[in-house]
Amino acid sequence: MKYRMKTLALAGSALLLAAGVGAGGAEAASATPTSTRAPAACFDVLHSYSKPSGYGYYPTNGTRLTTTSRCADINISPRAGAYIAVCFHPSSGSEYCNGYTWAPANQYTVVASGVRDGTQFYFAFRSTAASSGGWAA
Repeated sequence: MKYRMKTLALAGSALLLAAGVGAGGAEAASATPTSTRAPAACFDVLHSYSKPSGYGYYPTNGTRLTTTSRCADINISPRAGAYIAVCFHPSSGSEYCNGYTWAPANQYTVVASGVRDGTQFYFAFRSTAASSGGWAA
């Protein structure tokens, strides 16, 4: 019995060391220079939104949202499922919207893909009911 317990303890220790946990594991992670870390992922920075009832778009104050280098796509996660489109406000040319996409509740859905960094946009909702949730772009 002692032999089996000792073998299990050694096997467990080996697994922890392989996973980077153990003496000095945390120090090794913090010693990594910032310049060699991977760039931030799209969902590292999430924005919340709250569209009041009576409006078919967000933001409702006439401002535009802007894409970043974090994401190649525009993603939205409404608290209640909704049909949502993205309307683009190009620096030259006319404003245009893509088609509506069904965005299920509480999960991120790509509503526009392959969007350039710095693109100004807003969300268009098929319904004027209140909507809230999060977005990333």
